Amino acid sequence: MRSAPEKPLRIILADDHPIFLIGLRAVLERDEQLEIVGEANSPQSLAQLLQHCACDLLITDFMMPAEPQADGLRLIEQLRRHHPTLPIVVVTMLNNAGLFHAILELGVMGLLSKASLANELPEAVRGVRQQQCYVAHTIRQSLSAVGTDRLQSHEQLSPRELEVIRLLARGLTVGEIAAQLHRSKQTVSAQKVSAMRKLGLSTDASLFIYVQEHGLA
Repeated sequence: MRSAPEKPLRIILADDHPIFLIGLRAVLERDEQLEIVGEANSPQSLAQLLQHCACDLLITDFMMPAEPQADGLRLIEQLRRHHPTLPIVVVTMLNNAGLFHAILELGVMGLLSKASLANELPEAVRGVRQQQCYVAHTIRQSLSAVGTDRLQSHEQLSPRELEVIRLLARGLTVGEIAAQLHRSKQTVSAQKVSAMRKLGLSTDASLFIYVQEHGLA
C-alpha cells in the first residue's frame, strides 16, 4: 500500500524588487513539493497577505524600504509577534556580523545571502521541512570571525550535554534524541538548555553555528 504523497510546502515570498521575486520563484519552482501561494513587495502588503493567506514558510528580504516600516529588525520582530509559529527565512545583501547575530536572536529558521541563493535556498527549505535552522556558509564565516571570543569553551560541558548538542546539530529532534539515548524528553531538553547556557548561546541557530564551526557535528 502506497503512503499518501507529501503535501506541498506553501511559501510566501516578500521583496521590494520585482526581478528578485522572479528569481526566487524560479529557484523554488524547480521543486514540485513547493508551492508559491503569495508574493508581497512591502511590509504593509506582507502583513495583509499573511492575514488571509495560509502558508508554511515565509521567505523575506531583510530590508524593504517603505514608510512607516523601514527597519528590518522591527519587521522581523512584528512577524514573530503576530505569527509566532511561522518559520521565517531571511535573505539579505548586507554583511554585518552584529546584524546577523541580532537577526538570529529573533528566532528565524534561516539566514541567507542573496549572493548564494541559487545554491543555498533549496537546502534552507529542506532544513525547514526537517525543523532545522540553516545559516549560509558566508554568514557562518562572518559570525565565526568576530564575536566568538565571548563564547565559552565546550570543554566545560558534561559528556551527556555534549552528546545531546552533537545530535541536535545532525538534525535530530529532542524526541528522537531521547529515544536514541533512552532518556526522557524532559532530561534531554534540560541538558540542551544547560549546554546552551554554559556556551553563552540563546538560539538554536547560534547553537548550530557553534557546533559546525568547532567541528562538533
